[in-house]
Amino acid sequence: MTAFQRIFIENLRFWRKKREISQLKLSEMINISPNYLNAVENGKNFPSPEVIQSIIEALNVLPYQLFLEYPAEETPVNTVVSDLLFIKQRIIKEINDIIQKYEIES
Repeated sequence: MTAFQRIFIENLRFWRKKREISQLKLSEMINISPNYLNAVENGKNFPSPEVIQSIIEALNVLPYQLFLEYPAEETPVNTVVSDLLFIKQRIIKEINDIIQKYEIES
């Protein structure tokens, strides 16, 4: 495993756990098998750019955040922005779910 892969894996775990998302849930969110995600987190596989993009969207992180050497050493501003982005994504999803519900019933 290269240093690049190790950093990616550590960041993937860091952000997944920070978002309180299990491997199973994340695999469902990005439409890959749980076994594949487990293999990625254990360094046996490395995801394609498309899967990385799906991970970025599901974890609601900026792309560079999966490639920082020390993601846990966020500045307070980065932490706030990251948390706000996560909340924004949840709110948008909830609004879209409500809209879809009422469009179907109408």
